[in-house]
Amino acid sequence: MKATESIIILILLSVSMLSMAQKAEEQRYIIGSGDVLKITFWQDPELNVTTKVNENGMIALSVGGSIKAEGYTAEQLVDEIVERVSLFNRRITTTTVTVSEFGSRFVYVIGKVRTPGKYTFETIPNLWNIILEAGGPAPDANLSSITIIRKNQKKGETLTIDLSDILSNNALNALPEIKTGDNIFVPAIVGNASASGINALRNQDNVIFIYGQIGSPGVYTFNKSLNLLEALITAGGPTAQAKMSKVRVIRRIKGYSSVIRVNIDRYTEGDVPDLFMVKGGDTIYVPRKVEIRESFVWDFFMIAAAASITALVYNAISN
Repeated sequence: MKATESIIILILLSVSMLSMAQKAEEQRYIIGSGDVLKITFWQDPELNVTTKVNENGMIALSVGGSIKAEGYTAEQLVDEIVERVSLFNRRITTTTVTVSEFGSRFVYVIGKVRTPGKYTFETIPNLWNIILEAGGPAPDANLSSITIIRKNQKKGETLTIDLSDILSNNALNALPEIKTGDNIFVPAIVGNASASGINALRNQDNVIFIYGQIGSPGVYTFNKSLNLLEALITAGGPTAQAKMSKVRVIRRIKGYSSVIRVNIDRYTEGDVPDLFMVKGGDTIYVPRKVEIRESFVWDFFMIAAAASITALVYNAISN
């Protein structure tokens, strides 16, 4: 009887310690743009709200208006919310903040996986676990040449990973760290030859690149005819700072880059019957609004900059 009681106590202690560890992990999590928060007030349930952290890092409360959430842990945000809401309702002395969707930590998985798409995580796992999360590799997946496309402030970065070799040697600790916003491309094996690295991505007839003032810049695939506005909506839509009258589409034609300007404002106002249709391999750039008046020199600079970035992307593809 005493042995049984000891076992039960050990089980309860283990469960308790696991719960405490999970709670500690939640408290360490830094809230970011795209996360969905569930905020509850047991003293006044009518104030309960589920809200998404917007691109500016703010959330909307039932009482008290908007408040900054990005950069805080859930525990820190509790104090900020109580301080704000108690100004309008003195009964409020406590609240609970729970992250119900971890939208700020995400990756895109495209190519030969069973369920391509955008995946969000509390803690981003390793490459193999992400592929498993996406349904696992398709039968014709080329795991020996997986490409990770990563953007940073200056230029794009690509990594090519031989996951097949890493798995066969049971060396998962050799996998590179996956960062939020990474695009993971799993190429296909065609016949006896494998499409490898970013060259395979370039040759896909349903892949487009979208960057600039857009909600979720990255690499996207599409399975139907797609116009420019639909493509931007797929990538999270334009930000408040987007200049929709001068969107650039950079297209590769017979080895040369061509920059096409599209005024989406005219389309939304009904002045243009049909919007520009995108093609596989297109790079779409949404510029930022500027306060100064755009002169010929500024316009030339923007086109040159966009063309230069595209050249860098395609140079990386060619190497």
